[in-house]
Amino acid sequence: MENIELTILVVILSVTLLVFLVVGIVLALKLIRLAEEARKIVETGQHIATKADDIVDNVKGMTSVGGIVKTFANRVVEKQERKYAAEDAAEMAAQEVVNEAVADAVAEEVAKTSKKKSTK
Repeated sequence: MENIELTILVVILSVTLLVFLVVGIVLALKLIRLAEEARKIVETGQHIATKADDIVDNVKGMTSVGGIVKTFANRVVEKQERKYAAEDAAEMAAQEVVNEAVADAVAEEVAKTSKKKSTK
């Protein structure tokens, strides 16, 4: 009788241990997944905080006197650069027209000179 009682006790303890082992493994897997999700949430939060800092810097730059002057100066410089670029393009186009006219005149002069030489 004593062996049967010990065997039943061992079986009950073994089953209990098996249940706790399975529950522990499942719990460990769930905790790993939860840690991965928490890491993703933290990364997203850091990204949002960085964007918020950038927005604050932009708003601060636009509302402060120095930021307004800087923005105005940048716009004036960009406008002048566009103006000078357009003037340079027009000047280069005019120079090309002059160069073509000179080349045509030289070609005509060469043709006249060669006609005069051939008639002599």
